[in-house]
Amino acid sequence: MTASPGRWVWLVVRTKPKQERHVLEALAGRGIEGYCPRILEPPRHRHAPRGPVPLFPGYVFARCLLPDWYRAVHYCSGAAGVVRFGEELAVLDDAVVAALKEREGERGYVVVREVRRKPERGEAVRIVAGPLAGLSGVVERYLPGRDRVRLLLQVVRGVRCAEVPAAHLESAH
Repeated sequence: MTASPGRWVWLVVRTKPKQERHVLEALAGRGIEGYCPRILEPPRHRHAPRGPVPLFPGYVFARCLLPDWYRAVHYCSGAAGVVRFGEELAVLDDAVVAALKEREGERGYVVVREVRRKPERGEAVRIVAGPLAGLSGVVERYLPGRDRVRLLLQVVRGVRCAEVPAAHLESAH
């Protein structure tokens, strides 16, 4: 989408590392609407953040009228500047931001488990991450308490069972 003068747009703003919240506060202080979609995902390791984290780390969106508020957004405290592609500003359509906000609902963040569908028994899947990446198998059982899947894998000497995180799977079809 192109940004034309006199039109309200959502600019994509690059932030300094871990400064998304600071940039949103600075934008609000300037009277500019900011938005940083967040997601709640299960921690991948014991030192991972426990709360909602930015869906796009290092980026926020600022709704402003061009060219009037461009400088206020570009030089905002904590921001590394407005994203550009050559001479074009990176802007989002209102519908994209509305869809993200709708997905968050009243919580203010998206929950990963609601986005990823549960693997069904008998479904053919491919492992895309972890030590078994590249292998294919058939879902035997989904283990919701640990968000893991028990798979039947065809290996050199017959069929073996293995448990892998549900996030490491994709449909083989």
